Amino acid sequence: MALPPFQCILWPLASSVYSVILPIAFRDPAFCVFRDPAYRFPDPAFCSATHPPIHFRYIEVVSIDTPNPGTHVNQLNDPHAPNSGWTYFDRIQRKDAGESVLSFYTKRYSHTCEANWRERIRDGSVTLDEAVTDPERILSVNQKLAYHRSPWVEPDAPTSYAVLFEDESILVVAKPSGLPVLPGGNFLEKTLLSQVRRHYPAELEPAPIHRIGRGTSGIVLFAKTFAAKRTLSEDFFHGRIRKVYRTLVKGTEMEDTFIVESPIGKVPYPEIGYVYAATPEGKPSRTECRVLKRNSDQQISLIHVDLITGRPHQIRIHLAAAGHPLVDDPLYKKGGIPLTNPSGKLPMPGDCGYHLHAHSITFTHPETSRPNTLTCQPPPLLRLPEENGRTTSP
Repeated sequence: MALPPFQCILWPLASSVYSVILPIAFRDPAFCVFRDPAYRFPDPAFCSATHPPIHFRYIEVVSIDTPNPGTHVNQLNDPHAPNSGWTYFDRIQRKDAGESVLSFYTKRYSHTCEANWRERIRDGSVTLDEAVTDPERILSVNQKLAYHRSPWVEPDAPTSYAVLFEDESILVVAKPSGLPVLPGGNFLEKTLLSQVRRHYPAELEPAPIHRIGRGTSGIVLFAKTFAAKRTLSEDFFHGRIRKVYRTLVKGTEMEDTFIVESPIGKVPYPEIGYVYAATPEGKPSRTECRVLKRNSDQQISLIHVDLITGRPHQIRIHLAAAGHPLVDDPLYKKGGIPLTNPSGKLPMPGDCGYHLHAHSITFTHPETSRPNTLTCQPPPLLRLPEENGRTTSP
């Protein structure tokens, strides 16, 4: 299975104090087939806010034809049209100097074979300092390589989202399960970031302060100004933004409240090199859990989750590490590690199926300095009985 290179893109999430670098891998559709399960939406997205009190309509994101007040629905004109393609850049470092162009790509991006890289270089898809190059060309420090990937048709994904709150500084939206927040895998334009920015001028590009998994529904906070990005990014970095989730897990024998602190880090994984999992060599991580409801007949439990740290796939990993993997999680098993011998197609971190919802977020408004809490009602499977039956907000 061939993969084009990883690329580090500096998103405008950070202040002048520090930067957030997000590694993004785009999978080549010529060599990869992605699962496209039935996607779940934040269904319905009943949203509330405090400080100041703001009321929103109770909405069904998937079925809206005309946007309601407080809601925005966005769809691509032709979801099956190719995207605009992408260019992956690499700056040659001292350790890479003296290698050939072909050797550089083959060693660094070994998930694509040498023959394929040779073909890409020869057909002009790879350039060196903005000029076509030869596979055997020797590289020097500070030269710039670029792989120009042709447009491709992205996998099916929902492109609707709900606006929960917006002012001059911030934007808070609810995304459906199945829609990635950022580019990655085979997704470039079918992302929350791309869909949100379609509705703003180039000089005003809202930037997500955090991200949630492709299979996770619920709240994502965006900054709309440089000052808001700086303040909220610092708050997020220092743990001053509280995020609460709902999830459905296997088993009912856990304590009413429990804490998981298994370190999370990279472990080897076929085809993509690594995935995040519970490992003693990982970074310190903490998840605080409370049981909301147990279903003894089905042997599943509804869990309220306070995410204290923000490691990749932390909730999925930590609940599995505690012996209670998320229901229908295709990747993580008991122990918080990936499946070693999965039947059928090898699962990937971006595969959907599990039930996880970003239920609420609490943060200090970057302009008013007042505390704000926004909530988005979970999908039916993640609700308590008393949360069903609402038709409008008070």
